[in-house]
Amino acid sequence: MATENESDLRAKKFRRLALVTAFLLAVTWPLGSFFVWIFLGATVYFIFLAYYYGPRPIQEKKYESHSQTWAQKDESFEQKKAPDVKLMITIVVIVVSSILLILMIIGFVTGVDTPEQSADLLQETADRETLQTNPSDINALTNIGNQLYAQNQFDSALIYYNKVLAIDPQNSSGMFNKSLVYYQKQDYANSIEWSKKCANLYPDNIDAIVLTGDSYYAQERFSEALTWYRQGYDKGARSAELLNILAYVYDQQNRKTEAIQFYKETLQQDSSFVKVYERLAELEPTRAVWYKNKAAQWK
Repeated sequence: MATENESDLRAKKFRRLALVTAFLLAVTWPLGSFFVWIFLGATVYFIFLAYYYGPRPIQEKKYESHSQTWAQKDESFEQKKAPDVKLMITIVVIVVSSILLILMIIGFVTGVDTPEQSADLLQETADRETLQTNPSDINALTNIGNQLYAQNQFDSALIYYNKVLAIDPQNSSGMFNKSLVYYQKQDYANSIEWSKKCANLYPDNIDAIVLTGDSYYAQERFSEALTWYRQGYDKGARSAELLNILAYVYDQQNRKTEAIQFYKETLQQDSSFVKVYERLAELEPTRAVWYKNKAAQWK
C-alpha cells in the first residue's frame, strides 16, 4: 500500500512538472526553436513519467469451471495471449520520447536558433520594415549588410554597403565594411583601395589601418604591411595577433631587436603562444632553458 501511495505521489509530481514545462513551452515559443526543443522534450518526458507511475487497474482473477467446453477453453487461452495494452502504450511513449530527444540533440548540434540569432532576426525584420518607409536609412542598410556579412553572404552584403555609400560617399562604416568584404573574397587590391580611403579620411580609424596591413600581409608584401601595422600600433592597437605578426615581420627582415621586443609584448597580451617561446629561445640563447620550460607548460 505504501508503494502505491509513493507511486501516486510521484505521478502527481510529474504531472505538475509536465504542466509547468508545457506552460514554459507556450511562453518561450516566440524565442526560437532552442527553447521549443528543450521544453517540448521535457514535457513529453514528464508526461511519460506521470503515466508510468500512475495507478494501474486491478484485474479480478477469474477461476475457470471444470465444466468448460473445449471451445470455451480455446477462447480463454486466446484472451490470456492478448497483449498488455498498458505495456504497449508505455513502449510507444518511450519510443516517441526517444525520437524527440534524438531530434532535439541533432537540432542543437547542427545549429538551432539561439536567443542571439532570434534577436538578430527580429532586428533584421525591423530594419527591413524601416527601409519600406525610408529606403535611405543608413543605419538599417548597414545593419542588414552586417547580418548578411555574418552569414558569409558577402556579395549580398556588398549590395547594401554600396547603397550606404551611394547615399553618403564618405560614410566610414560603409567604406570599412566594403573593404572587409573584399578582404574576405581575397580581392586584396579592392580591399586596400577602400581601407586606404577610410584611413585617409578618418586617421583615427585603427581598424581600417590594420585591415590595410592585413591585405598586404596576405600577399606577403611584408614591407608595406609593416608600415600600416606600425601605424596601427602607434595609434594604440595592441592585440596579441597584431603584436605577433609585427614580431614575425621584423624577424623575417632580420631585425632581431624589434622582433624580440614584439614577441615579448605578444606574451604580455597572451602568455599561451608556445611558438613565441620557442622562437625566443633561439633569439636569446642565454635564456633558452627558461623559454623552453615555459613552452612545455603550455603544451
